[in-house]
Parts: sequence; structure tokens; C-alpha cells
Amino acid sequence: MSLTDTQLQDRRRRYALYEDRKKSERVGDHGCTAPTGASDAAPGIAKKKLFSEVPSIRGTRITLDRVVDGDARDLLDLIGNPLVQRYEPAYLFEKQRSDIHETIRLLYGDLFASRESLILAIRLNRTGELAGLAEFYGLRDRLHKISIGYRLRERFWGRGLATEAARLMVGYLYGETDIETITASTMIENVASARVLQKADFIRTARGVGEDWGFAEPTIVDKWFC
Repeated sequence: MSLTDTQLQDRRRRYALYEDRKKSERVGDHGCTAPTGASDAAPGIAKKKLFSEVPSIRGTRITLDRVVDGDARDLLDLIGNPLVQRYEPAYLFEKQRSDIHETIRLLYGDLFASRESLILAIRLNRTGELAGLAEFYGLRDRLHKISIGYRLRERFWGRGLATEAARLMVGYLYGETDIETITASTMIENVASARVLQKADFIRTARGVGEDWGFAEPTIVDKWFC
């Protein structure tokens, strides 16, 4: 589904407001007001803080929920596939330890408690199998901003599951939490991930900029906003 001209203009307006708020934060002006629009809560309904829970977000074909010990073999398949990892940062949490069971245990320990990252399974509703991971990271609480990422096991590529996962993440963030800005980054070579974000109604805000993805040289990426 493509954005209408009105929706596209609104998205660009909200991005400009977000950039203004970032500048205000850098110079110490914290009196700015948050943009209004899609992320506003309905009257009388308080929105929860991200990281106040480990959510379960159910969609048509997949559910985003906790990674559990029974997912260990499938998670190793995701981590060990160089085709999956070629477009991913070097510092992904699930790649940092040799014991996959310890990794799973720590996902909802210090990593979650520090609000550094919330990683969820992308799980098939029909079988319960782990198809990949969805991640919320880079929280800037004062700006009500978060970034999202996703990665699928190779056997699940080309089925639209990443697009469904991205839409579920956006729906949860804007529908249930106080998040007002969602961003993402993709390597410029990763056209499949770019298509996912476009289908999930992200707009590209920068092309070919350098980011630190944990490699010796900056990674050249496109930046996205929803």
C-alpha cells in the first residue's frame, strides 16, 4: 500500500518536527512540545512506556513474542547463516556469546532492564516455529523515539513476513506506547529490506550516510522514518 499525497506530506511534516526537537535537545531546550497525529492517545487513555512489558503482538500469520529456550536451534540457524548476517551490524546481541541458552536467558535480563534493546521472536502462528527476530533499540526517551530492526531465517525469505513484522511493530508502538517517532536504517545494498520499510509506510529521509555498525569503517546506509 502506497502513501497518499496527504499522508506523505504529514509524514514529512512530522519528520521535520522531530528534527527540530532533536536540535532543541542538543542545545538544552527541553520545553518543546511533541508532535501530534497518528501517535496521539485517545482521550482518557494513558499510553504505556516502551520496556514496561515484554509484549505479545499477534498478526495474521505471525506473532511477536518472547524468545524461549526451545527456539535455540532455530536461533543458531539465524546467527550462523552468512547470507542472513551480511546486511546486519557486527554487534547484534544474539551474536555476542557462544552459549545460545545464556543468550536467550539474558534477552529479558540486563538487556531489557537497561532499556538498551527489546528483542522478540517472529513466530509462525500455524506452527510456533521461530522465523526470525524483531528488535526495538536506540530508545531516546525524552524524544519518545525508537528504532526498529528485523532479521529472518533464510528459509522464510520472500513470504512477506518481514513486512508483516514491521507493520506489527509500528502498530504496537503507535497504538499502545508513548512512542512518537520510529526510525530505521538499511545498508544501501539491502534493497529487500528497503522494500519492507516502504511497504510498511516508512519514508526515506537520507541516502548513503555513514553509521557505526561495529565495523572498522562506517557502514553506508539509508535512513527511514515512520
